[in-house]
Amino acid sequence: MANEKKSEPPMDAYPPAEPGYPVQQPGSAPPPYYQPPPEQQGQGYPPQQGYAYPPQPTVGYAAPQEPGQTVIVRTAQVQPNDYLALAICVTICCCLPFGIVGIVKASESRGRFRAGDYDGAEESSKAAKNWSVAGLVTGCTVIGAYLIFSVLS
Repeated sequence: MANEKKSEPPMDAYPPAEPGYPVQQPGSAPPPYYQPPPEQQGQGYPPQQGYAYPPQPTVGYAAPQEPGQTVIVRTAQVQPNDYLALAICVTICCCLPFGIVGIVKASESRGRFRAGDYDGAEESSKAAKNWSVAGLVTGCTVIGAYLIFSVLS
C-alpha cells in the first residue's frame, strides 16, 4: 500500500469546460499572460485629467514669478543639540540647582526651534550646555572635596 503510486484521474472525469473558455489540452502550457502594447510598456498609468500635480519644493532657487505673487524659499534647518540628557544627568547625579536651569534652557531651545526662532534656539542650547557643564564641575568638585575631607578625618 505504501508503494502504490497514485495516478491522476482521466481527463473525461473532469466536468466539461464552460462556454467561452478555451479547452486546454493535456500536457500543454497555460495561455500567455497579458502583455501591454510596446508603446505602453514601462510607462505606468497615464496621468488623470483634472488633477494637478503639486510643485516640487526648490531650495535656494526662486522661480520666475508673475506680478503680484510672493515666493517664499525656506532652507532646511537642523535642530541644535539641546543637551537635555546631560542636564537630566547633572540634576540627578551632581548639582540639583544647575541641572534644573539646564533642563529649563534645553526645553526652551526645543520650543524656540519649533517656533522658527533658530538663533534663539542656538542661544538657549549653548546656555543649557553651559549650565549643565557648570553643574557637572560644581558637583564633581563638591563630591571630591567631601571624599577627600572624609578620608583625611
